[in-house]
Amino acid sequence: MHNDESSYSRWSWIVALILALILLWMLMTGRGSSCDCATPVAAPEVATEAIMPAPVAVEAFNFSATSSDFTNTGSTTAEWVGQADTLKGMLSGDMKVEGDDKAVALTGMVDGGTIKQQKGADVQAFFGSSVTVDNQLAVKAAEPVAMVPPPAAKLYFDTGKTTLKAEANTALAPIVDWLKANANGKAIISGFHDPRGNQAFNDLLAKNRAKAVSDALKVAGIDEARIEMRRPQSVDGGADLAEARRVEVSAE
Repeated sequence: MHNDESSYSRWSWIVALILALILLWMLMTGRGSSCDCATPVAAPEVATEAIMPAPVAVEAFNFSATSSDFTNTGSTTAEWVGQADTLKGMLSGDMKVEGDDKAVALTGMVDGGTIKQQKGADVQAFFGSSVTVDNQLAVKAAEPVAMVPPPAAKLYFDTGKTTLKAEANTALAPIVDWLKANANGKAIISGFHDPRGNQAFNDLLAKNRAKAVSDALKVAGIDEARIEMRRPQSVDGGADLAEARRVEVSAE
């Protein structure tokens, strides 16, 4: 009985030793691995954002024009850009046009509303209907109407003549301006002659000289109803012959 147990125990150790050797062999040769050694999976490719070239900035078209200068930036297909001299010729004083090829502003100072409208129409015609023109022209304030009439004007004539001299319009200008600014005013005309010669002829000469001045006032825009031919108490203009041959014009 004792021998059988010893024999069993010895064979158990032998079997255990054999199993241990087999297990060691399998581990060393990789045949005994129990892991699931799957084929390595390649990491997915990460999509990268395509690098696009930066857009090139395009400078917007703008321009500025005065009577003496024209400047612009950017580019445009507008044909009027090549006619800058024509545009400058439409402007005067401190007038200025600036904007782009779609809309422009007209600025500056003008003497009256009629001039403002005309300048706006001229500029619009230059650019055409495809461009919007903002007429910002300012109109100067009207000057106060002069209530006190200017001094009388004296116009001188050559001997025996009724023809006005070249400086006549300059002499009459203050009176004409005052009459235009004062609708109720009127011009008073008196003709004179020098003391030489026939009295009847001289009286007619003085009258015709006054009539020549009256015609000049009418040409200047003064209505005939506002012109009064007034015979002076003495048509004789005095001893100074050059001073005597005259017509006096006053306003009242």
